[in-house]
Amino acid sequence: MAIQPFFGGEERTKSEIELAEVDVIVSMKRTDWMWKAFMPPESGMDRDHEVINVSGPRAADISKLDFPATMVVVAGFDSLKDWQTKYYEWLNNSGKEAYLIHYPNMFHAFYIFPEIPESTQLISEIKHFIHNQCSKVVK
Repeated sequence: MAIQPFFGGEERTKSEIELAEVDVIVSMKRTDWMWKAFMPPESGMDRDHEVINVSGPRAADISKLDFPATMVVVAGFDSLKDWQTKYYEWLNNSGKEAYLIHYPNMFHAFYIFPEIPESTQLISEIKHFIHNQCSKVVK
């Protein structure tokens, strides 16, 4: 399960730009700081490194790998949603079993608030996904 995975890249996405002022959890300023802290200055890395931009220009070819089915969770008010959606599309284009679960009215890390109904809904989605995957193994 990739629950709102933290990916990035050199090019700014539409969601990063549009949500720059409202996404206080993963703002561009904060993510830029995090990527800078993650990348050692002497490494020569940039945000298009395959560890950061896994589905970007230097993405690994996973088409022949035995890769597990993946559930990708995206929230509508998460400035990382475009990166997460690209990841889902990359999995599909690589011939992998992937499921996109979208919460259009939610924000990054909404699931840590149990009082939000979508938090409970996500837990149910996770249980359903795990059950379906385990059922395939048993058969």
